[in-house]
Amino acid sequence: MIKKKSSLTFTYIGVMEKSDDVEMIILDEIMRKFQSGKRYLRERIFEGKNRKEAVDMAKPLFINNSGYMRDAFLEAEASISSQKELLPIYIQQNQLKIAALNEQMTKLAHSKKRNKDKKIKYKQSRIKKLTKQNNYYQYHLDDGTVPKMVDGSKQLFKELVHKKITKEEWRDARSNAVYSRGEKSKGGNENIKLSYLGENLFAMQVLNPFSDKRGERLSFVVCFPDKFVFSMASYLETGKSYSVRILRRKDKYEVHFAMEEENSSEPTFEKGIAGLDMNPDNLSVTIVYPNGNFRASKVFWIHDINTVSADKRDWIIQQAVVEMLMWVKSFGVDTLSMEELKFLQQNENASFNRMASNFSYSHITKTLISACFKENIALIQVKPYYSSFIGKMKYQQTSGLSIHQSAAFVLARRGLGFEEKIPKELLSVLFAKEAKKGQPL
Repeated sequence: MIKKKSSLTFTYIGVMEKSDDVEMIILDEIMRKFQSGKRYLRERIFEGKNRKEAVDMAKPLFINNSGYMRDAFLEAEASISSQKELLPIYIQQNQLKIAALNEQMTKLAHSKKRNKDKKIKYKQSRIKKLTKQNNYYQYHLDDGTVPKMVDGSKQLFKELVHKKITKEEWRDARSNAVYSRGEKSKGGNENIKLSYLGENLFAMQVLNPFSDKRGERLSFVVCFPDKFVFSMASYLETGKSYSVRILRRKDKYEVHFAMEEENSSEPTFEKGIAGLDMNPDNLSVTIVYPNGNFRASKVFWIHDINTVSADKRDWIIQQAVVEMLMWVKSFGVDTLSMEELKFLQQNENASFNRMASNFSYSHITKTLISACFKENIALIQVKPYYSSFIGKMKYQQTSGLSIHQSAAFVLARRGLGFEEKIPKELLSVLFAKEAKKGQPL
């Protein structure tokens, strides 16, 4: 079960209003120096330098401010950790692609299609390329290192190589952000402070590290969406820590305000509980009464999330999750039971593996956790053993449900503490090995 009082970080995005030209130039310079310092510090990390050693080396070269350079070090450290975490996923993705290409070649070999030899040859070259790439990833994974990183995105780097963008545009893309980590002891944030002005406007004071005057700050006004204002203003009044990232996209400056809130929602079962079965193309939900009996069920579809752009995919997932939670809340239910979260879960179902390897499973679960947090819905994690099989055998026909809705039925009952029983004779035939080990249901 997720802890009753867990914390979650929420990020709200606002837009800076036009400001004094001189201050904007200084802010751009802070961004440029910060990003250059981050790249420098990343190399020092590779050399084995600790934070203090690396920061002391970077300060005279970039920004002579410990706060900015410590945050740049954290950013560099995070980028390395992220790459290490992604390596197994890249390898899994390529393995799935290679398996699919081999299957396609087998079908082509037995077909009577024209130019099949040419198509097979192309697929062989793709397999060769993917295999070489996997060997490269595997080398870094085994060695505990990461591939060479390209700041500014690989796509822009390709455009630079093919002279589709200028060197100035490339440099601009590599020097477009500054980050300041929150510190409660420093009034929430030492280098970038936010305060509420009224309506949907916030004042932002950015420490100017290039000024001879100690503590001098650049002043900006940031506009945030109305729906975030109350939460942000209330949070700032507490004096708790918050982090700020300023990001330049062409001529627009975004301000990402991140705050950590505590979840006080606790599982309650007065009106029952909802069970969720997550699948590659849908979220199947079944609601049961407190006594474990069926109440309602619905399927929320998330089609095409692995074939659309990242922004479109995130929107589809967000809409499906919110719609699902609103439906659950319409029954007065505020507790959701689902199988244990495994962002890289191995599954015999090929379509599920494709979803997991394409980050969709991770996106859905993270979106679900965040949305439950905001809607004060408690999450319970239960063991997934045989939920689909039990649902099919016991509830699918009697309740007129799909296999996934039936699985959600089982997960909901497990959230209430009910144990499902299957005749031992049937279990021993279908799951001989598991039954011998005494695997729980």
